[in-house]
Amino acid sequence: MAVMRRTSKIPDRRAERTSTAQRLEWLAAFDRTGLSAAAFARQHGLRYTTFCGWRQRRDSAAHSPAFVQVELPSPVPPAELVIELGPQARMRIYSIGQIELAACLLRHLHPAA
Repeated sequence: MAVMRRTSKIPDRRAERTSTAQRLEWLAAFDRTGLSAAAFARQHGLRYTTFCGWRQRRDSAAHSPAFVQVELPSPVPPAELVIELGPQARMRIYSIGQIELAACLLRHLHPAA
């Protein structure tokens, strides 16, 4: 019994490497067509899995984080607020986060205020 070998119409490109420019050209052409990836690969003699790998690498590179320049506001110089509550009591506040704590303390010390 004779064994029939199935021959592929797709040329064997394993020995030749495709340049990045050629890959990008094919991917751009694919984006302009309405063809499926399989139909486009078949039409251009490309292996479907190889073509899908090119698309995946391109798409993941497009979604990968890149350098983003961020401008931060100029830092506010540290300030000190001193509240004197009489000859024996003095309160120092060094940050905005301490204001609520100071207000609570003042309400506790002077409930009528």
